[in-house]
Amino acid sequence: MDFQTSILSRMSGFLYRCRADENYTMLEMTNGIERIFGHPADEIIGNRTRTFTSIMCEEDVPIMDQVVGLALERRTDWTMEYRIRHRDGNFIWVTETGGGVWDEKGELLYLEGSIINIESLYQRIDEQTADMRVTASKTNEILQSLRYLKLLAVNAGIEAARAGMAGSGFAVLAAEMRALANASEEAARAISNAQLKSG
Repeated sequence: MDFQTSILSRMSGFLYRCRADENYTMLEMTNGIERIFGHPADEIIGNRTRTFTSIMCEEDVPIMDQVVGLALERRTDWTMEYRIRHRDGNFIWVTETGGGVWDEKGELLYLEGSIINIESLYQRIDEQTADMRVTASKTNEILQSLRYLKLLAVNAGIEAARAGMAGSGFAVLAAEMRALANASEEAARAISNAQLKSG
């Protein structure tokens, strides 16, 4: 196996060269399209069985047209994320980096670039977001408990006042309970606010 073939076989995606038409008609594709996404290259090259846009999420096609069109106007590369439908029907998030290739007269010949599977990255983000939601939920539970503790401390203070000197020790305990509840509530709110900002 030569160097190029070895590298391409490890790539979680594929390289392509296509026309700048409405279907992004593929001229060349590496075999990662089948290995990662389940679609044989010879079915897509030349729109033999299906077009490349037909395996994209329909919502993402107009965005791609806009991003690619703007990049071609400016003669710059583009990078964007969108979804490709696997042969089994599931959508996979990818990132594409591409650009136009022009001839010596300035005529656009074709587009080329790379498309990489980043679904695992999105899954990790979803897992982290889920963990943050659990933490936020637990923090809210703590805040509810602390509010109840503060209410108990207030009631204990009232009862201590009614008891006069006999309740002086209990009054000190009630004050300590309020202080502890207030400090804990501040800490819990700080955690909750940090979760909201990071989310």
